[in-house]
Amino acid sequence: MSATTITLFHFAKKSHRIHKLFLWSMIFVPLLISGCSIGDKIDKLTDKVSDISGDTVATLDNAIDALDRNSASWQAVLQDTTAKLTSDAQSTVRNEVSDVLNRSVAATGDELRCNVDFIGTRVRQALVRIRARLMHQAVPPVEPALCHVVPAAVDMALDPSRRNKLEFFGYDFDTTPIKVTLHDTSRTLDVSPELDRLTHYHMTLNLGANGVPLSKTSDRLTLEWQNHPISSIAVIQPATPVCREKTETYARDTYLSFTPPHTRGDKEFGGHGPEVWAKATWSIQGTRVNLRLWMKAQETRSDWTTAEGERNDTYYTAPPGWRIDSIVSALESSAHYIDTDHNDDRQGGGPNGPVKEFKFRGDRDGDDAGSYTGVDVTFNPLVVKLVEVANCAPASAVKSLQVKDQLAPSTIKRLQPMMLKLQPAKP
Repeated sequence: MSATTITLFHFAKKSHRIHKLFLWSMIFVPLLISGCSIGDKIDKLTDKVSDISGDTVATLDNAIDALDRNSASWQAVLQDTTAKLTSDAQSTVRNEVSDVLNRSVAATGDELRCNVDFIGTRVRQALVRIRARLMHQAVPPVEPALCHVVPAAVDMALDPSRRNKLEFFGYDFDTTPIKVTLHDTSRTLDVSPELDRLTHYHMTLNLGANGVPLSKTSDRLTLEWQNHPISSIAVIQPATPVCREKTETYARDTYLSFTPPHTRGDKEFGGHGPEVWAKATWSIQGTRVNLRLWMKAQETRSDWTTAEGERNDTYYTAPPGWRIDSIVSALESSAHYIDTDHNDDRQGGGPNGPVKEFKFRGDRDGDDAGSYTGVDVTFNPLVVKLVEVANCAPASAVKSLQVKDQLAPSTIKRLQPMMLKLQPAKP
């Protein structure tokens, strides 16, 4: 350590406030310059996290709660959160939240083609990861999400100059490797080097003469993340049929139990509520329907004892050879009430969303948060529309291509009879 550093160190000990500022400057400034992630920066603090985590975590919790109630308000929530992180000690977290805001605003242009609630969900996930790193908890992985592919399929009957690239629009494309595979009748070929990440929400795949080697035997292109399929793009050949479609109902007759972790206070509600919120959401990820179950129980006075957390599970997997096109059922169920006794409380989730009934455990004699307070949920049937994944073109892709003049006239003429068969009969 240099003489200047030693002098600063002894000076810093004269004041607790100066001491903390000194430690932050000695640890954070070099790390910020080096471009480390917030996880790396916070890991260097060891026991100094307690100096900043209280107010900072509370601010992040409030933002996450706000997004749980209204994900469409993500921009206002992030702006408010940034404004509340005012101290020098919070500067790193403030910068991270500001980055999330800038990243999300940049992704809201016409090209993103994802709805507002989708962006709000991704913003919430980013705040959860910031909070987890701050508290040295397990950090959820960043899974890329795909919203739209342009064109929806590749018609080999078009002139090559009109089918020289694919564009992908979504979120978090820059955080983890994405694999692209070309499927032919007799082989699969990794063509990931031809994928260009223009931004975190926009990628292109080169289909030109120096790109993916499409041929007369090419069937489809697939995107994968950690061996999970994200998307399948048909390559339409002269004999490619329209994919079959079907609706499937999946009924789970078992319940799911969740006890959120203790996050605040002394763990005892002591008859002061708690006020309880819960939300269950279904979402599509390739061939899977994922379930997110979130619950919060907060004391209504005193030290505001709180239990809050979420559970994420793969709820349903499409049968081999099929992918999920859409969820026909409602996507969300929620409940909100104030506990007034030591009994279990039943709240109806409704007939159409994920949850048929929430059964809550709130207050009891003794500790509650983190050990007792929780919820058991029973489910409504999940209804999904499935599309065949094979050497075929999805009807939705054919419709999209025809509207955008990305199908050759010969292809339209050949596929039209198959498309008519898929249309429901008029009453």
